[in-house]
Amino acid sequence: MRITGGIFKGKKVTPFKNPAVRPSKAMLREALFSILGPGYCTGKVIGDFFSGSGVMALEALSRGAQVVYCIDSDIKSCDLIRSNFNLLNSSCRDTLFHLSAEQALSHFSTAGIIFDLIYLDPPYVSPELGIVAIDKACVSGCLAPNAVVVLEHQPKTALPQSREMSIWKQKKYGHSMLTFYEHQS
Repeated sequence: MRITGGIFKGKKVTPFKNPAVRPSKAMLREALFSILGPGYCTGKVIGDFFSGSGVMALEALSRGAQVVYCIDSDIKSCDLIRSNFNLLNSSCRDTLFHLSAEQALSHFSTAGIIFDLIYLDPPYVSPELGIVAIDKACVSGCLAPNAVVVLEHQPKTALPQSREMSIWKQKKYGHSMLTFYEHQS
């Protein structure tokens, strides 16, 4: 698996070796950052929730993010994330959290961390975890006023409504779909 853009473009990272965990495909990662626009990540605070291998966080860091936070409740995922950051001579010592999304958002709220972008890739069998995280991020004050939240899920999944944000774009890429959320006006 390779980073698709930015200063780490072409560098290899290790995918998760569990068939139940599916890393975001290169085409989807490229499309996400294309939709956000050139230079979008520069200077931004980005959260990669249900981080898996950490590849989405590394894509954002490669594209100039000020800081990326990786959140995963699985200890093996956290070990892999740490390893992938090390492969790129980067550190995630202070930005890798072995917590559930809800626990992490409570921590970030207390710490005053405000995200410009949150990327959520919950297990495809539990897309509601992403919606719960979206609403928690809103009510806990963890989102910047113009923040974007992106949820990766299966195209055929009927997503529950977010109480706090509305969908502004959906794009299908093979067996995955990206749903973009913005604050309701």
